[in-house]
Amino acid sequence: MKKILYTVCSASHLAHCKTMADSFVECNEGYSIVIGLVDQINNRFDKNEFLPHQLVEVDQIGIPGFEDLKFRYTVLELNCAMKVFVAQYIFQHYNPDILFYLDTDILVQNSFSVLEDQLVANDILITPHFESPFPDNTNLPRERDLLRSGVYNAGFMAFKRSETVTRFLQWWEGHMRTECYLNFAEGMGADQIWLNLVPILFTRTGIVTHPGANLAYWNLHERKLSDTAGVISVNGTEPLLFLHLSGYRIDQPDVLSRHQTRYQLNQFPVLETLFSKYRAAVISNGYEKYSAMPCAFTKPVKKSTGIMPMVNKWLKPLGIKLSSV
Repeated sequence: MKKILYTVCSASHLAHCKTMADSFVECNEGYSIVIGLVDQINNRFDKNEFLPHQLVEVDQIGIPGFEDLKFRYTVLELNCAMKVFVAQYIFQHYNPDILFYLDTDILVQNSFSVLEDQLVANDILITPHFESPFPDNTNLPRERDLLRSGVYNAGFMAFKRSETVTRFLQWWEGHMRTECYLNFAEGMGADQIWLNLVPILFTRTGIVTHPGANLAYWNLHERKLSDTAGVISVNGTEPLLFLHLSGYRIDQPDVLSRHQTRYQLNQFPVLETLFSKYRAAVISNGYEKYSAMPCAFTKPVKKSTGIMPMVNKWLKPLGIKLSSV
């Protein structure tokens, strides 16, 4: 069985990327890693530094209309949009039986065999942000915040080679070409919001409810970590599969996530140790060098004046931006 893990990122996140990929292969044998670089190397670094992981520049893999995409989106939006195109490229050129996707800000702690088992009966796997109500809807995130950004988290996905996945990727690509904006006022949650429809439109979609999968600030109210002789468990029963450090900054090591206000990192000693481990690995993997690299696809920003901000806000979902000059 051919198995691949892939991710996408710009050069500024390559230290995070290598940390995630290394942690994955340490716990999972038999996988190849493909990194979709939403950027250009431009002699800034040697991609062989990432071997045995394979790094491919997305503007070199034959994505139709890529020139339009890179001018349409911000760097963050472009990274989100590229997930589907890199997945299609991998299925077409590598023909894997199983394809996992992970965001770069993830630390893997255990084998994904339980997730592989779930792919026997399903073609697509996704994880909900949480499965029980928040203890309050005053602190961030609120339940309505996750309704706006997406019920399921796009930092993890799993696919089995199948006709269902081919149809899903074609459908998702159609939206990613013109509707991968991050604009909550317009109901646009980049790539993630579209996952809300996947269990309805693609019936062979499995919802991962393993408490050790995609543990993050958005589900800490229902998942308790414990460490027994170096074995980390969730809710005292299941192993921690992977931790998602969404919103964590290497230069603010004591802050759990800039996206939440409900918890302090020092409330969770086991989590605090894992974050420290992750931070040390990212720094060791070249954080200082890579984090300073600007993305080659950064759009020039020109401040509009007068009525233009409002006009451009209305036109953004159409991929149109007018100049004030």
